[in-house]
Amino acid sequence: MTSSPPPRPTPGKSRREFLGTLASGLGVSAAGLAAAPRASARPLATTWNLRAVQTSYDFADGTALPFFRFAPSGGGGRRGQLPYFEATEGDAVDVIIDNQLPIALRPALIGVAEGPEIAAGTSGVFSFTMPPAGSYLFGHAPPRFSSRSHGPVAHPTHSGLSASVTSRPTSGQQELYNGGPTFDREYGLIYEDADSRINQTMGGTTPSRTKPYEPNYFTVNGLAFPDSASDPDTIVSGSLGEDILIRFGNFGRMRQSIHFHGYHAQIVTQNTVPDATMPPKDTIAVPYHTTVDVILTPNQAGVYPLHPHSLTAVTANGFYPLGALALIDIT
Repeated sequence: MTSSPPPRPTPGKSRREFLGTLASGLGVSAAGLAAAPRASARPLATTWNLRAVQTSYDFADGTALPFFRFAPSGGGGRRGQLPYFEATEGDAVDVIIDNQLPIALRPALIGVAEGPEIAAGTSGVFSFTMPPAGSYLFGHAPPRFSSRSHGPVAHPTHSGLSASVTSRPTSGQQELYNGGPTFDREYGLIYEDADSRINQTMGGTTPSRTKPYEPNYFTVNGLAFPDSASDPDTIVSGSLGEDILIRFGNFGRMRQSIHFHGYHAQIVTQNTVPDATMPPKDTIAVPYHTTVDVILTPNQAGVYPLHPHSLTAVTANGFYPLGALALIDIT
């Protein structure tokens, strides 16, 4: 990443005003990056190939932070830096994982199924049946230690082994589930946080329990601002009056409340369960290991920030505005 940190807020200008100015200044680079609506008639894969690798990410404060990551190698795609996979509900799926990490991992479709432990330097297959149509998180199961364990296992606070899965309805229509809300285009935004002290120990044993987990780096789709402002899968782009589905997910240990500037969005499911109890909101709560699907129907054109309401989450080790800041670009 070659981008330098954006300017800090000037005295006398509020954070809201600064974010609005920032979004306006990035409008030209963001325009025209909208992803085309999914072609629902195309066949979906039932085999997903992933590599588990050690990598690093350059944040705009000058820090290169190590992460364990899944890298797609077949059968799926990528949103930002994170792998993405989709298949039809009821399909039998095989996830083939080449574990190139120095520690074992145990893959899981969070809340649905858990795979076998895959030792360091080996490959394994995680097989499951696609659950009911909706949005799911794919990562690792909580660590287990036993006489049969192949050494240290990826720990949830420092691994970054994150991906997303979409289960499509059997109707083949562009709808969230059979007979559910329809949409014109869709995006997936996955939020993560990291404690740099813990990430620096990656490859060793489980992090010390004596240290409290204090996240100081934050990403959306594996990217931090300003990188997130140039990724076509992370900028929520569309046109006036379209129904835009946004699939939020949180892999971070920190609860996030995602705030819309300029718009309100309708919550339609939480953890794939239909939810129409609340009116449209401008702030959506997304707790740890939770997915929330919303429909945004833009009523005004412009470029607006979309970010966690916690100020900490739009920083990189305290430098603002970085972190999990994304944009909405409506024409």
